[in-house]
Amino acid sequence: MMKKIVTIFAAIAVVAVAEPTIGYAGYFNTNCTAPSIDAANAYAGSCINVENFPIESYSAYVEAGSCADGTSAVLNTYTASGCDDSTLFDTVSVNSEKQCFEADVTLVSLKAECV
Repeated sequence: MMKKIVTIFAAIAVVAVAEPTIGYAGYFNTNCTAPSIDAANAYAGSCINVENFPIESYSAYVEAGSCADGTSAVLNTYTASGCDDSTLFDTVSVNSEKQCFEADVTLVSLKAECV
């Protein structure tokens, strides 16, 4: 019985490791300079909607968790709610270092993935 419990906890730990949380912030200005107008956390596999404001740049980084070996975290950005592939604006690779991406666009939804 104890071995089953340990196995279940090990499986949960592997799943948790494969689920990165990506921190996102949108900016009115280029180069991710203040002020930030919206911020959100994108969880792996989940689509989230963000404020419907035009931005000039956005930042993203892996805030917590990680992808399974052999895969990398990406953030997909969309110009409509619901993360519909027909409205995909950009897909960017992210790591634990906050990166800035230029974008003269109105982003409306985000989705984190391991690819």
